Amino acid sequence: MKVLQPVFGAALLSIAACAPADVGGGDPMPPETGAPDGDDAMACPVIDSRDWAAWVNAMPGPDAKLTLHVAGEIDLPTPGYDISWQAGMADRSMTPVQRLILNLTPPDGMVAQVITTETVKYEGPALVENYGGVIVMCGGAPLAEITDVTVAR
Repeated sequence: MKVLQPVFGAALLSIAACAPADVGGGDPMPPETGAPDGDDAMACPVIDSRDWAAWVNAMPGPDAKLTLHVAGEIDLPTPGYDISWQAGMADRSMTPVQRLILNLTPPDGMVAQVITTETVKYEGPALVENYGGVIVMCGGAPLAEITDVTVAR
């Protein structure tokens, strides 16, 4: 006589795999959005932003290089975020719109749960002297659009 021992974990796993995605008659699952982990709120933790400005430094002189500057203020849910910038795509028009990606990494460990305002600044090479605008991206979505990019000569 052969004795079979039940394997509960495998049985539950196979039942869960057969369950329909729409249990309860609600709306079908939304299509993939492409956001990290499918959660836009976690992708960009910025609560609010303001006072954005952009300008190109085109001052003459030895070793002078066109430099794009962008600055603004962001409100984050906790202090201690690591903030970095990445130059993104620019369109190919005569006065291009430059995309800049704001990367925010949350702090490790326990931190105070208090809204914290940070001043963020970008400085990098400018592709042209005159820009049509700058779009600050965060978590795959636009955070700010600056349409008035001044030139300092």
